[in-house]
Amino acid sequence: MADATPQLKRKREEAAAQKKAKKQRKEEAAAALKDGRNGEPTISAADSTPKSTKTPTPKKQSKSAPQTNGVDNDATNGTPTSAQKAKKPQAQQNGSVDDDEAQAAGATVNGITDELAQAEEEKLNGVVNVGDKAARRKAKKERKEKNKAERNDLGTTDTLELVKKKKNKKSGTWVVSPAQGGWYLPADPIFSKDEKYLIVGNLKSLCVYATDTSLLVSELLDNDTGSLTAYALSTVAPHLIYAAYSSGEIMLWDWVTGKKTGRWEIGTTVQNMAVITQPESDQDLVYCHESEDGHSLTLRSLRTNRQSSAGESKSELKQILNTSSAIRGIQVLLQGKYVIVATVDSLIVGKRIKITKTALHEFEYVWRELKFSKHIRTFNVYHREKQEASNGKKGAQDQREILDVAVGEETGLILLFEDILASFAAIESSQKGKKERTDTAESFRPKRLHWHRDAVGSVKWSLDGNYIVSGGDETVLTIWQLATGLPQHLPHLSAAIENIVVSPTGSAYALTLANNSVIVLSTTELEARTNVVGIQSRRIDTEQMPKETKSGNMYLGIFEAVPMIADPTNPNEVSFAVPSSQPRQKKGGLKPEPYLQTFDLANQRAKSRQALTRNNATEPNVAPDGGRIEEPNVTHIQISHDGEWLATVDEWLPPKSDTRYLNEGIPEFNEQERLNRREVYLKIWRRDNSSGQWKLETRIDAPHFFEDRCGNGRVYDLVADPTGAGFATVGEDHVVRTWKPKTRLRDGIIVRGAQQEGLITWSLDHAIEISDKLGITEGSQQSLPPRTSRLAFSADGSVLAMSVSWDFEEDAGVTHLIDTSSGTIRRSLTEIDVTALSGLGFVRQYLVVVADAITVWDMVADQLVYSVSIETPGLDRLERVPLVRLATNETDGTFAVALPRLEKSELHASKIKKASSKVLIYSPEHHKALWRGSLSPITLALASRRSETGYIVLDSRSCLKTISPNAGPLQFLTPPPEEQLEAHRITHPDEADMEDDESERPLANLLVSEDLTQDIDQDEHVFNMQDLQNVLHDGSVPPPPQGLFSNILALIGGKTQKVAA
Repeated sequence: MADATPQLKRKREEAAAQKKAKKQRKEEAAAALKDGRNGEPTISAADSTPKSTKTPTPKKQSKSAPQTNGVDNDATNGTPTSAQKAKKPQAQQNGSVDDDEAQAAGATVNGITDELAQAEEEKLNGVVNVGDKAARRKAKKERKEKNKAERNDLGTTDTLELVKKKKNKKSGTWVVSPAQGGWYLPADPIFSKDEKYLIVGNLKSLCVYATDTSLLVSELLDNDTGSLTAYALSTVAPHLIYAAYSSGEIMLWDWVTGKKTGRWEIGTTVQNMAVITQPESDQDLVYCHESEDGHSLTLRSLRTNRQSSAGESKSELKQILNTSSAIRGIQVLLQGKYVIVATVDSLIVGKRIKITKTALHEFEYVWRELKFSKHIRTFNVYHREKQEASNGKKGAQDQREILDVAVGEETGLILLFEDILASFAAIESSQKGKKERTDTAESFRPKRLHWHRDAVGSVKWSLDGNYIVSGGDETVLTIWQLATGLPQHLPHLSAAIENIVVSPTGSAYALTLANNSVIVLSTTELEARTNVVGIQSRRIDTEQMPKETKSGNMYLGIFEAVPMIADPTNPNEVSFAVPSSQPRQKKGGLKPEPYLQTFDLANQRAKSRQALTRNNATEPNVAPDGGRIEEPNVTHIQISHDGEWLATVDEWLPPKSDTRYLNEGIPEFNEQERLNRREVYLKIWRRDNSSGQWKLETRIDAPHFFEDRCGNGRVYDLVADPTGAGFATVGEDHVVRTWKPKTRLRDGIIVRGAQQEGLITWSLDHAIEISDKLGITEGSQQSLPPRTSRLAFSADGSVLAMSVSWDFEEDAGVTHLIDTSSGTIRRSLTEIDVTALSGLGFVRQYLVVVADAITVWDMVADQLVYSVSIETPGLDRLERVPLVRLATNETDGTFAVALPRLEKSELHASKIKKASSKVLIYSPEHHKALWRGSLSPITLALASRRSETGYIVLDSRSCLKTISPNAGPLQFLTPPPEEQLEAHRITHPDEADMEDDESERPLANLLVSEDLTQDIDQDEHVFNMQDLQNVLHDGSVPPPPQGLFSNILALIGGKTQKVAA
């Protein structure tokens, strides 16, 4: 103690001196701040001291580095006070603020004590003049001694409160990643000149794919525009492409470099585009089908500012056609000499009058219209090359152009008009003198090619004009040989054909299918060279929005949930049920979803697709009466905790037309008989690592069977055991069933497969009967039909919660807690109203129920934590039940809820104009949402990332988004955590002795939360933990491993480049 007395005395003296100096500097800073606000210039001590020329200028400052306005990052993240709001514009206008004034203002705004502000000032002003390592070490020791003295002035309680406040503020920030996927536009894909690349457009961007690998090469995306509506390749420069957006803009992209070279505001929406080269020039002319007010065809010369300043003509436009009918497509031939426009029921052919004139305003056309009795679906025009006569003389036949037109109708008929210009001339001469004359397709006597049963999706001419290639809903590519009139077929494509493109050399066909995929076939072998697959989930177009019926009801089945689950072993892979085909020509209702698609979020590509039910991929999808055969629908999907097992539930109902023989005059009886013939299957699949597919292990027919009426009950919910191999289902029969695997035995001997592995079979483990009245377990008392039921396993798998909502509004429902080991009900919660039950889940020790309110129940304390009411504009409490989504995440201890929002049209009150979702993320301990945001369009599926933080959202445009917490500083377990501040570092007495050791350890230097850039020479590159965290996890989808490795190397090397995901 005698040795320590002089040291303590010196500390007290130093502390008293420092307090006196701090008080004086505080008064000077307040006076400087007052003078600065009055507009008087101030000069600080730091400004009067000459600084070293080797002061480093870091590219990215740490969290404690002061900004140009004198307020640090932590201060700016808080809620600004009136003083801060008044000071910010002045700081930005002047560009710099006195250091003392800035530190005083920062302390006032952020609520930090004057000691912290003074420490920051000393740290800023006292180190920049240090040169060598010895001086830097000495300066650090002096600074640490001052920190020790300040530690006596700072209370430990205040320090802990400051740390907690900052952590809570940062943990509440969540970010939404850019959307991935989306459906490809109903426009023809574009081949590059060398056929090495294929350009396809979706709603948000233009995608460039390599034809040899089917991989995405680049994406032309502009976040400031609306959705993409049309695109066309430049004829002057093949590396340029025009793109039109719904915001009324046209952009010119260099798809090779991925840069924008032009942008024009036209103020209207373009639906179709065609580009030609302006005669006697090297500039493009763009034909635009515009649909802002009616339908019109406008010719535009788009010139950039650089082209206009170079003496060239400015951007001009001229409307050449205006029609009241909707335009289906346009085609321009011979540098604008002929323009063919297809509307709903007519074909319009335009010919230029003044061929020798090249100016845009001199482009004038004379139009001829050809009427059709059926609706036109597609068309294509072929220009027949002129052939010289054998004697070398040119007759009148050789002087004119010959155009052949193929038109596909909605009835499946293809009409072939040979030399349509001569036919027009013949009709005109025969009907000369008539005032009212209408040309019909029948009067031209076209050739008829009829094989398609349904509407023709696309038709194209071959390059030599000897063949016509067509496709439609039959999933068959048909090649017509015109010399014989006989078709050749390529059957069993995966979906209906919507677009066909012939490559520039004629060696390949590009097909756009109705399952959001594009394939490239060779013309010789008809084998697939390229297969580009997008997200194939349910798409809801504007025409499919629900409408009110005469009774005032509105069918909202189109918005029902899409089964989706993330792989626990790989959170970047998400699997969901998809339909077999979704043709745009048929705006039907809810389609069955018999396939399972797996999408890789990290690489932004579809990984696999397989059938889960019987399907019609290789069979004609035609019933005996000519109708379509509906496939079973997958209603539930779950993956076991280890990713080894997949459980699915699919249902199928016979169509009403097949149950007419049961008609007894009572509609209710007929419908009940149809429901009793429902087919329900619970299928358990096992992962095949060699093929990457799921192999069916067990199929359980009618898992919830009504023994009293011999009918198959529906399965309301399916959940997976979080600790072992097992699943649980709840059905319409008032029974909860758990399913477990067991080794298959035959006469006491293990049955083995082809690879000598023991075969597994799944069977019933427990069956827990649920009564509609508490205390009654007899099956005869179960009379009330359930509206819906939900299941949820606790994190340790010991408790299975089951909530049931009865189809009787006076009964509030009940939530049962089931012991999974014995299969008995241990507790029944009647305190929670589950009449409008939408979701059920566990988050650690808390039970989350979503019904009329979001209710959190503490299972340990057996009490209510909080209950938050929910609102869904445009929907009542029972209509929203199947539209509300719930997902829980045990990794970060949160849960997310997606609430639907429907907006009715102002013009048509009976029709839905817009459907969106409001997503809220909660912690079970706090009733205030950690994050809330509106996502458009409506959310069809919501799932947690299982082994990682965050959630995955699937919307009605088939786009995937991730919602994840914002990246914060990396936190290492460095004791004691209570004495480490983010804005200021306070050291212990024994840390001064370890200064030399810490200076030699790079990792230890990185753990220091103060501004490291003050002590580094100019030639040394510095990065802090925030930089490293931004590279590892920036809140969006992580990049592939190669890109992540490149980003880390770039960070260490001091480069600013970053590899995108």
